[in-house]
Amino acid sequence: MEQRTAKGLPPLAALAAAALTALRVFHLKTAFDENGLLPPGSSALTLTVVASALVFCVLLVLTLRLNRLPGTEACFSASKRWLLPRLTAAALLFAGGATMLLDGTAALTLAQRLIAVGALAAALGMVGTAVSSARGAGLFWPRLLLALFTGAWLVLRFRRWSQDPLVIRVAPLLLAWVCSMVATMLLSGFSLKAGRRRGAVLFGLCAGCFACMTAADYLLELRSGLSELLVLLGVALWCVTAALELLRPEVQNETAPEETERIEN
Repeated sequence: MEQRTAKGLPPLAALAAAALTALRVFHLKTAFDENGLLPPGSSALTLTVVASALVFCVLLVLTLRLNRLPGTEACFSASKRWLLPRLTAAALLFAGGATMLLDGTAALTLAQRLIAVGALAAALGMVGTAVSSARGAGLFWPRLLLALFTGAWLVLRFRRWSQDPLVIRVAPLLLAWVCSMVATMLLSGFSLKAGRRRGAVLFGLCAGCFACMTAADYLLELRSGLSELLVLLGVALWCVTAALELLRPEVQNETAPEETERIEN
């Protein structure tokens, strides 16, 4: 059961991401009037919330069938084929932070500068984690650094998002960052041998789904900011990569030591 569910989750999540993105593009093209507002009686927000909730609930039900053992760094593969997506995620985050700092057209506040520097530091920590995992080891502090960065980014941006009168404009972005924050926090526990496998898979895949949905806002210019898009894609890719690693057969087929001894006897 666990293995069949693990095999089916990646294509299902990809299909969900495509469906959410298509729905978002459809709404961006048709739901708003010439003033950028939703006309009275529009069902765009309702459909967005229902579709997002449905995706989360379906993934939740399926991830509850996965291996429930505590997660450790051994859950992550030392195979070099996982190194490329890890480093790509780090490069996207680093590029986002650097773009923010080098943008001469924007006057950054102290908090914005600190968060941009935090993006650079978290990206370097991701590189260290990626290389360490490829060698079969793990690092707690770099994982925690990324979790703290996502939390700080969410807090800093939430004040601005909360002032937007159109909830539909910020809902996918908020969902993407909440899932990313939870996923990175859960992943930091793996270095302490207290990781939550099912939770990391659930929120990692959801982060990817909602990030794809949100990317349409930037690409269709409902929302501006290349640096913000790069940061979001970098963190989401990191979470999705970790989720896919946790769905590997050797992770899902793992049994507790006492259970293994009982089977052998």
